Amino acid sequence: MSSTALENTEKVPGWYIEFLAALLRQAPRPGELSQGMAESWMSGQESLKNVLRDNLCHPDDLDQKAKPAPAPEPEAKLDPIIRVDRSIRPSYPDWVKEVMHPELETVGPAEYDITKLEQWLHDGQKGGKWIEGNKIYAHLKKTDTLKTCLGLRDLEEIQKKGIAYFRKHFAGKAVFAWASVVRGRHGNLSVPYLYESGGLVVLGWRWLVIDWFSSYPALRHAS
Repeated sequence: MSSTALENTEKVPGWYIEFLAALLRQAPRPGELSQGMAESWMSGQESLKNVLRDNLCHPDDLDQKAKPAPAPEPEAKLDPIIRVDRSIRPSYPDWVKEVMHPELETVGPAEYDITKLEQWLHDGQKGGKWIEGNKIYAHLKKTDTLKTCLGLRDLEEIQKKGIAYFRKHFAGKAVFAWASVVRGRHGNLSVPYLYESGGLVVLGWRWLVIDWFSSYPALRHAS
């Protein structure tokens, strides 16, 4: 090994090397991941990077300042009213096997003021604490409040408003639509959310086995 390579290796923290080893141990096995899917991920390195960062990193830890943000949109365009045509079915990813609450796809007003939405947190997310997503989901089902939560169609319309709009209302946060929990082809439950990345509003999916922080509110219609 060259001296340069050794120097670079010595700069990597030991805990990070252990993390990479754990990541490799939990990687999908050949029987779980097809060659075609593997080649697709290898050819789409940017997508693979985004999936790993979105699911393994806290949004506050991501370097959002590395790229200059686009010029803010004129204030006149930042209309707080969100309009949702609920006759249009949400666009689910190919990996979705089951929509857990299809009856909620058409629930919700045709238009509403985004400033009137509740940015709800479970008690386990408050005061610097964090809680597993499955526990939030269980609470929403138990209290029959999933029907007050936004769904995927809502996120699709909010995303269209652009980054200036998102920053105005949700700066520094990842906002979740718990009415649209889905089960993936491997059995994992996921929920859609919006967040900022590289000056864009991105729609992602987060596994419920991962922890939720105070910057991960659920968007709900006020009762």
